[in-house]
Amino acid sequence: MYKNILAAVDGSSHGTAVVEAVASLAKLTGAAVQVIHVRPSQVIGGAIASTVVPVEEQEESRRVVDEAVARLRGDGITADGEVDEGLREELAAILTERAEELGSDLIAVGPGHYSGISALLHPSVSRGVAKTAHVSVLLVRSDEA
Repeated sequence: MYKNILAAVDGSSHGTAVVEAVASLAKLTGAAVQVIHVRPSQVIGGAIASTVVPVEEQEESRRVVDEAVARLRGDGITADGEVDEGLREELAAILTERAEELGSDLIAVGPGHYSGISALLHPSVSRGVAKTAHVSVLLVRSDEA
């Protein structure tokens, strides 16, 4: 059924659940998995001068990907991983674009972390992926949600 799965991870419990779900699917279907973490940045400043600032350290981003890939490979699954960079507002577009470039036939992603006013300020990555992806999208929740 699936041959090439893109697993979006973010270091949260939902990201861990994505890896677990993808591991189960890959074992059943023989799919390869591409793990991706988009290291988010945000623009700080005003109309005259602004700066793009990463929200997370590069080492942390790499650790998130490396742990997910090691988990999958430990189960005998063909897996690779990458860290991409992008503004928070562009995360969904980056994921769907990478899925197309990689020929993914499934994108696995966790739900948004924000609620209340924060949800208004930070667009839902999972909703954005579901709206724009040209392939199936698996929304994976963790038990800790």
